[in-house]
Amino acid sequence: MKNIHYGKLFLFFALLLGLINNTHATSMITVENGYIKPSIPGSDITAAYMTLKNTGNKAITLQKISSTISDQIEIHEHSMAGGMMRMREVGKVVVDAKSHVVLQPSGLHLMIFSLKKQITEQDVIPLTLTFSNDTEVKIQLPVRKYK
Repeated sequence: MKNIHYGKLFLFFALLLGLINNTHATSMITVENGYIKPSIPGSDITAAYMTLKNTGNKAITLQKISSTISDQIEIHEHSMAGGMMRMREVGKVVVDAKSHVVLQPSGLHLMIFSLKKQITEQDVIPLTLTFSNDTEVKIQLPVRKYK
């Protein structure tokens, strides 16, 4: 009988520790100054910008972005090659420990394809950012013109 109680107690503390670790991991990642630009009438593509801040002691990688507004959101980067500005998908963004990465026009940014509806400056768009430690950060970004 005592072994059953010890087993339940162990399971309780194991679950509690898992919740504490997940909460701590989420609090190490913050998103600042985020916004999405309005879509152009007739276009189903837009972009999102923000600053990802990692206050933790380990690097973390943004691996996936999801939203109700689109089924296809990719991480892209602008670069100069042969005097031409080019854009390419990079797949992931590493945010070093105690550092930040800025997603901005003409640099790293999120491309949002196949919008399910036109978005305007009155909208606020939900995004879920999934990181390498299985942390999901849910954010709400306002829609506004370039800063």
